[in-house]
Amino acid sequence: MTIRIETERLVLRPMEPADVEPHIAMMRNPATARYLAPGGEPRDRADEWRAAASYLGHWQIRGFGFFSVLEKETGDWVGRVGPWMPDGWPALECGWSIDASRWGKGYAPEAAIGAVNWIFERFPDLDRIISVIDPENTNSQAVAKKIGETKTGEIFEFWGYKLDIWAADREPWLQQFGR
Repeated sequence: MTIRIETERLVLRPMEPADVEPHIAMMRNPATARYLAPGGEPRDRADEWRAAASYLGHWQIRGFGFFSVLEKETGDWVGRVGPWMPDGWPALECGWSIDASRWGKGYAPEAAIGAVNWIFERFPDLDRIISVIDPENTNSQAVAKKIGETKTGEIFEFWGYKLDIWAADREPWLQQFGR
């Protein structure tokens, strides 16, 4: 089964081995690592390689995972967006990370809306989707708001951080953004 989600400007498809190098480069950027890496600092290449391998493996274990986000026009890899639920996670999340060189173009909300539509189609009994966001990450909070999520007041502790859970309930979300 081939999964391909198209939005106005983007293509989302499951991550594949060819995406490991651009993913490593994205995550080694200090602006990206600030909210997505332990200690807020870029990790070494080997750690990011292992992280990318876990994203590929997530597809094998769960049958879903982060999508690579590609620009339709150029085919360039611009980030990862989509469902994520490793062991111990509070619920099924839609996460996002766009390469810093592509920030400000609206790619994260555009891709996240496509991904959440896919998630709700794939999981018809799923009542809500969450996003786990660092309380200081105002850019991610803005994306969450654009895709209809609100801060729930729930906290998830991870890597010694207290992270906010943002969420959207299925039916209102589908009424606003569904296909």
